[in-house]
Amino acid sequence: MKIFILLLIPFTLLFAQDTTKSEAFKRDLPKGRSSLHQPKYPSYPLLTGFVIQQEANNGDPFAQHEFGIRLLFGNGFQPDTTKAIFWIQKAASQNISAARFNLAIMYYNEIGVDWNPFSAYKNFQFAAESGMPEAQFAYGIFFTENLVVNKDLAQAYKWFKKAADKDYEPAIESLEYLKELGYDLIDEKEFKDDDSQYVLEKSQISSLIQQDWSFDYFDFGEDTLSSEKEKEIVENLLTENKDELKRKLGVSDLRNTETIEDTSSLGIINFAAETGSPEALFFTATASEMGIVTKRNIVDAAYKYLRAYRLGSQKAALRLLQIVKDRNIFQTLKSEVDDNNADAMYTWAGLIALGFDNSLSDMQAYELLERAAKQNHINSIIEIGLSYYSGTLVKEDRQKAIEYWMRAADLGSKEAEVRIAFANISLEKDDYSDEINILRINANQGSVLAQTALAYCYENGIGVRARKSMAARLYRQAASRGNVTAFNSLKRMYDELRPGEEEFNIY
Repeated sequence: MKIFILLLIPFTLLFAQDTTKSEAFKRDLPKGRSSLHQPKYPSYPLLTGFVIQQEANNGDPFAQHEFGIRLLFGNGFQPDTTKAIFWIQKAASQNISAARFNLAIMYYNEIGVDWNPFSAYKNFQFAAESGMPEAQFAYGIFFTENLVVNKDLAQAYKWFKKAADKDYEPAIESLEYLKELGYDLIDEKEFKDDDSQYVLEKSQISSLIQQDWSFDYFDFGEDTLSSEKEKEIVENLLTENKDELKRKLGVSDLRNTETIEDTSSLGIINFAAETGSPEALFFTATASEMGIVTKRNIVDAAYKYLRAYRLGSQKAALRLLQIVKDRNIFQTLKSEVDDNNADAMYTWAGLIALGFDNSLSDMQAYELLERAAKQNHINSIIEIGLSYYSGTLVKEDRQKAIEYWMRAADLGSKEAEVRIAFANISLEKDDYSDEINILRINANQGSVLAQTALAYCYENGIGVRARKSMAARLYRQAASRGNVTAFNSLKRMYDELRPGEEEFNIY
């Protein structure tokens, strides 16, 4: 049994990594209070707070909604989230579309209520069926994944189309994406809405919603691109707008002047790869495999695909599988190892751990890591630390594991910093602020491990106030970058809240 594989997978935050292929499209729902649909009734803004409160108490649902929003934002009243929720819920109970939409936002973003995507779904559904384009788009999003309800891109198309017909820009963009996937075969008769309620409300409401939508696509399936098309994509990435490039690499929050010496596209890619971006590692591996920007080097490609796989990239695992189908790779690796190439030592040890080669034993593979570590090979040092941390092939010694990671960190490894921080978080202590700061910095610099670890901290209230919505968002971001562990953690969070109704059963 290849127990050595434990050394080469990322820490799983107490959850086993599931290698089952799954796929989900996600244009995430609006984030935070800025996304709330704020009412602008012709008369109410001119009224005194006393009159609005009086009208709300008299049962006017529009006044109740207005009063709730004002309490939430502190507009003319002392901010009071608890009271705000009470009045918005009162308005929602009378089926005011904007109130139902806002209540959905609050459930999804954990504003004054517990995080509950299923309650959000129900409220978005009502507002969508009332004809509200923002809600139609948000409701459609739920059909693009297998988290709340079963994935149904035909339904997603239907609701995006309804919102797009009202000139809602995010829906128009997503509709184009679905059309590229081949979903453009819906009977147009389905798009005739009964918008009477929303039209009536709209005469009293103007939207101040701020668009804050992030586009993610979870794709853990097989690649379908031809090698020529893939080469074109890699070459185009080098000429990408730098802000868009950073978004694709998961380093959108990175400030070039503070951390990157080389601010060229290639410099950003290399920086992201070394800070733990699986996208950047996959790109550099593909470049080595195809001889783009650099000389073709199959060993370097395998080395970088292996590192990307360790960070949860299933596509990288598939590319490794393609490489090892040519058995000459192992002869090449042996030759490179004989020449004392530490990258080759690490790669060969990893392929043995994955069961791709049985010419050496697990212990011989471990000895390859030790040889590489003597050359200060950072990733080999980290793997040896993992071996001591888990007690695989050596006696468990977590202090020794941390010593190895500290050595790797001293050599410049960001991954080692993250592993030390997470190991410390697992200990009982009074103050985790240093560890949380390390995770935040590394998450912003592209580390998917830091992103997933930070999500775990928010989920469990370790070093930060427990916030399920923030945990879900961070897991989602990591999952959208190919990390299956994060996707499974996200799905587990949904399953823990899943109601018993048939519509929420995932098949």
